[in-house]
Amino acid sequence: MERILIFLYRVLTGLLVWPAGLVLSRHPNFRGTIASRLGLKLPRIPAGRPVIWVHAASVGEVKAVSGLVRALKSAKPESFICLSAMTATGRQVASSIPELDLVMAMPFDASFTMRRYFSRLSPKALVIVETELWPNMIMAAHRMGVPVVVVNARMTERSFRRYSFAPRLAERILSGVRVLAMAESDALKFSRLGARRVETYGNLKLDSLSQVDLSRRDEMREGLDVEDRPVFIAGSIREGEEEMVVDAVKKATLEVPNLFAILAPRHPGQTGLLAELAGRSGLGWCLRSRMKQGTDLIIVDTMGELFNLYGASDVAFVGGSLKSLGGQNILEPIAWGIPTIHGPHMDNFLWALEVVQGFTIRVHDSEELCNAVVDIVTQPGKYYDLAQEARYLLEKQKGVTARYLDALERYLV
Repeated sequence: MERILIFLYRVLTGLLVWPAGLVLSRHPNFRGTIASRLGLKLPRIPAGRPVIWVHAASVGEVKAVSGLVRALKSAKPESFICLSAMTATGRQVASSIPELDLVMAMPFDASFTMRRYFSRLSPKALVIVETELWPNMIMAAHRMGVPVVVVNARMTERSFRRYSFAPRLAERILSGVRVLAMAESDALKFSRLGARRVETYGNLKLDSLSQVDLSRRDEMREGLDVEDRPVFIAGSIREGEEEMVVDAVKKATLEVPNLFAILAPRHPGQTGLLAELAGRSGLGWCLRSRMKQGTDLIIVDTMGELFNLYGASDVAFVGGSLKSLGGQNILEPIAWGIPTIHGPHMDNFLWALEVVQGFTIRVHDSEELCNAVVDIVTQPGKYYDLAQEARYLLEKQKGVTARYLDALERYLV
């Protein structure tokens, strides 16, 4: 049965890439890349240098693997490292990594396209980041004797269910792949799908997360002009959580009148709704880009500040978790030693929960969030040990990049 499915996949992808190329040619992620994605325009590779092909879907995966790319280049400076990404933003971020020798668009997953790329690149290994499991890419690598390694491998419950619809096909694709998983829960899912060489190496993001300058905390608080006020931050608020978070802040300020709140939406489009809700609450508020004195709440409308703002807080809530949205990265405030609250829906970040082994605070609704914030800011000593233990467990995970490097170096001999 799996042979029939593979045959059908090869035929369909071989036929559909041509009209797909025409349809997608004006899409921002595909503009100017169609010829290379079809294998009509191939990259130039210098002779005599060992090539390693890294594939990362988008920005998140590129950032996750950037430290490993740097480590590979440092260990093997003669290597030629190329990275393919599906999205334009992923390629843009990759282009800022000087250790990469080539950044290219992900070829369409057609059998003939992948054959052309593997023939041209002749890589020592194909390194796939997280869950980018393209059948023709992996099978082309196997046919040419190229080892396939999935690093920082993760498998959400949704992806697991999707791959489980064709278990024999999944097993056929994964049986020859080496899987280095970010967490035990991910490793188990890959094993159940048929991967035979599965090990848990940890999350590559952990090394960078644990590198924080705790001495900057006072400087950041001074920049917010909060003095000795207790600071609560709700980061990565997702759609559907806005009203719950603002309601929790409003109720918390009744018990802690000098509370200073920071609300950081996950997407810029949520800023308007948060501003409307803040206005209705009666709290004095402003946008982060237009700071003013005498405010009780700021809404973050700037980019790239969230991690540092966590460091300026006394208690943090990480969104995407009160609704069934998979959660967001709780380790960012934990890296600063901040007591961290999250909701019950953390399916996409079970690996992060594994790291901190329960040293977080779980809430289920707006009322519980309010109560947790009030309890933490009025009794900080009660939660100090919890926050420090979570940070200690995170610090223990340092060295993830080195473990992955050891696993990959054998392919560059």
